[in-house]
Amino acid sequence: MLALFGGSKTVTEILPPWPYIGEDEIHAVEKALRDSRTDWRNISSVMGGGIVGEFEKNLGAFFDVPYVISTNSGGAALHIAVIASGVEAGDEVIVSPYSWGQTAACILQQNAIPVFADINPLTYTIDPEMIESCITPYTKAIVVVHIYGHPADMDPIMDIAKRHNLAVIEDCAQAAGAMYKGRRVGTIGNFGCFSIGAGKQMVGGEGGFLLTKDTESFERACIAGLHPARTHNELANSECKELIDSLIYTYRIHPLAAAICNVQLRKLDLWNANRRSNLERLSSKLDGVPGIRPVHVADGCQHVYHSYCMTYLPSELPGISRTLYAQALTAEGIPNVSTGYIQTPLHLLPRIQKKMYYFGKGYPWTAGSRTIEYAKGDCPIAEARSEEHDLAIFIGPNVVGEQIKLMDQISDAFFKVAEHTDDLRLHIQSEKEQ
Repeated sequence: MLALFGGSKTVTEILPPWPYIGEDEIHAVEKALRDSRTDWRNISSVMGGGIVGEFEKNLGAFFDVPYVISTNSGGAALHIAVIASGVEAGDEVIVSPYSWGQTAACILQQNAIPVFADINPLTYTIDPEMIESCITPYTKAIVVVHIYGHPADMDPIMDIAKRHNLAVIEDCAQAAGAMYKGRRVGTIGNFGCFSIGAGKQMVGGEGGFLLTKDTESFERACIAGLHPARTHNELANSECKELIDSLIYTYRIHPLAAAICNVQLRKLDLWNANRRSNLERLSSKLDGVPGIRPVHVADGCQHVYHSYCMTYLPSELPGISRTLYAQALTAEGIPNVSTGYIQTPLHLLPRIQKKMYYFGKGYPWTAGSRTIEYAKGDCPIAEARSEEHDLAIFIGPNVVGEQIKLMDQISDAFFKVAEHTDDLRLHIQSEKEQ
């Protein structure tokens, strides 16, 4: 009997807690605090250096890039990247509709206009062919989201960007350590933007960072988001130095977040390998469950699983709503089941539909000389995914170590629900008759 109707639940293993803060992270924070008595850079990042400088140096080595700026969030890193890309008021930036809102908010924050390109149905990442069709004379950049930790198809995206002279900003908030054809995401475009907030592959509490290989891009980003006390020391270009002042966004990281993630960075590749091992086992076990398509991983990609978002196929389970199916899985003890992370594609959010961003007076849309409309049907794949097909288990970062028993119990729960779909239909019929 299904647990939803009084039977025993299938999943009894406990999901490990996340974030994981071990003794070495605690020791690093304690050391930074004690050192701050003689070096205040370990409690304030105004000047740069200290534990923040060490963290940025280690990030540069890990990602093999020359320039790193740590920030107070992934959203701050994205906004700085949009500014440093030269995007101005009324310009257009192409972005996926299937993402957390900050991916488009960074465009709006620069008084620029988001243009939404549909997604690949298997990877849920922006479709390069759809990007090409969205380019206009006003397009200045592309924001690429490595959603859930799966890399977007970067080679054709970079080819499009090169042909049209567009900047590429990688939103890697959910993808720290993911690989695309042997390259770490965040190092392929002009900028890579990361989060170390809750639920990410490494967690400093709050924070983020930005990567770039280009000196001018680095200096423009510094001016946008860092205190003049730091930028005066780090900028070499005289034209950029002339622009250093206090008219900034205060986007610097707190040093204690850097202290935590400076430790976790050393563990990141191992943790990601654990996640892949555990969740690829789950995918193999779920193969063949009616109504479910396990997470797809494209050739040449290494997924790092911010969450496990599979595809619900209602045509294979006629009469059973996605909501009821999720309730049955939850009753079996599967943790954190949801009918979707996105829920509503970004182009259909009320604020986008009504063009009511925080500037007022219709900005940024009235900053341009043309009319841009957003309508249902613009991005049919993203819309169908949100409305019908998303089925997520918000596990991923926390499945480090060996979690074979938990993965097997989760897959057993799916098979149990599949074997009792007639009971779910009877339940639906009974509710209708009451």
